[in-house]
Amino acid sequence: MSATLVTNVRTALAYTVQAIRFADSALILFLELSAFPLPPNPIKVQFYQDVVDHLTEAYLAMKALPFDTYFPSDPVFPNTPIVPQSEDNQHLINLSDNRISLALDKIELTINYLDQAIVQSEENEALNGQLFFIRFSLLAARDALVSGLNEPDFSVG
Repeated sequence: MSATLVTNVRTALAYTVQAIRFADSALILFLELSAFPLPPNPIKVQFYQDVVDHLTEAYLAMKALPFDTYFPSDPVFPNTPIVPQSEDNQHLINLSDNRISLALDKIELTINYLDQAIVQSEENEALNGQLFFIRFSLLAARDALVSGLNEPDFSVG
């Protein structure tokens, strides 16, 4: 197995962990929108939950690949801090949108590294198939995230 292939998968795994943390943090912030008389849009909440689910599925699939996905020099990413409850809904929406933008960036980086790994694994059909499945989960997460961004913040009807 090529060292470059393993490095690309490890990097993709690290970025997936970051994306999960950012998406989960955004979901928590969005759910804290309680000072406004309208509840948060449940469709948007579901899209964000789908993002976390798809990313978690991709993470678990990467961890199950037939080689060691961890080494001591892996980058350590700090947890995304959750801010205390705020009465300012616009502040929470902005924080949530910021976290979602960061998650989208990390998903795009993950897909790029995974694409490189897929090209490098062409000789190994089983591994190549597993990497395509992981890529599919990441694309589903990205699509759900973009769909969630396009939904209104509050239920109005």
